[in-house]
Amino acid sequence: MENFRLYFPDSGRFPDLQLRHCGYERCESGHSYGPAVRGTHLIHIILDGCGSFMANQQTWHLHKGGGFLILPDQQTFYKADEKDPWTYFWIGFDGKYADEVVHDLGLGRESLVFHSSRPDLLKEVVRGMLTNREINRAAQYMNQSLLLRFFSLLLDDMEVTIGSPTGQNRIVSQAVQYIEDCYSDPSVRVTQIAKMVNVERGYLYALFMKHLGLSPQEYLLKFRLTKATDLLNHTDTPIDKISVDCGYQDPVTFSKAFRKMFGMPPGKYRKFSLEQMRIVTQQFDERTI
Repeated sequence: MENFRLYFPDSGRFPDLQLRHCGYERCESGHSYGPAVRGTHLIHIILDGCGSFMANQQTWHLHKGGGFLILPDQQTFYKADEKDPWTYFWIGFDGKYADEVVHDLGLGRESLVFHSSRPDLLKEVVRGMLTNREINRAAQYMNQSLLLRFFSLLLDDMEVTIGSPTGQNRIVSQAVQYIEDCYSDPSVRVTQIAKMVNVERGYLYALFMKHLGLSPQEYLLKFRLTKATDLLNHTDTPIDKISVDCGYQDPVTFSKAFRKMFGMPPGKYRKFSLEQMRIVTQQFDERTI
């Protein structure tokens, strides 16, 4: 898997609209992210291959030129196709006018997918962001100009709403919404989720496997731990606090679950992630995307 990503510290220079991170990824077959929530606005655009994006209890199947928006604190899940996995790039941004920019693009909570006829041109803008990683005023102004150019190019050629979303089972949708709202509560169990949607636990399991390919327990676990990776990557929040925020009363239990899913404890993951970001940004100039 090729993977380039870069995070930009908050300089305080552009509070109205600022670039927070960007990246490029050539995914392996079946590679997925989530279910999770993110802390910034994200726009992904597909360069090649195809995959699925799920939000608002709906699923879209997207291919080259397709794109999707992730809103802050919105639960999403996306997965590369098994036979023709996608390659995509993305930008993450926030600021006082971030919602206004999203609105100008014709996107929003009810319009999360689109199509761009010039993904290669947009890729070059993101490439400029990835190569412009110096922490100084000139670099900050350059990235601000690239962010605005990205939106200008996208606004000029995008078509909102691509493909036909596939609706999920109503019971699954209600259960997913409950998990999204209550994942930080350590008392949440699958039995409780089944009770909230008024079905037997075994029936809820069958519905989740049919519509999501995960059991309710696996979905809840992945949501909590993927949220933890986002906090580890993007914040300086202490690990004990992250464990509580993600539904674990005991940091030791959290660490064991995290290690089982990601192959290392949370503290090592945070250090490894920061080191990997440093390495790939150093290597970026030597390779072509």
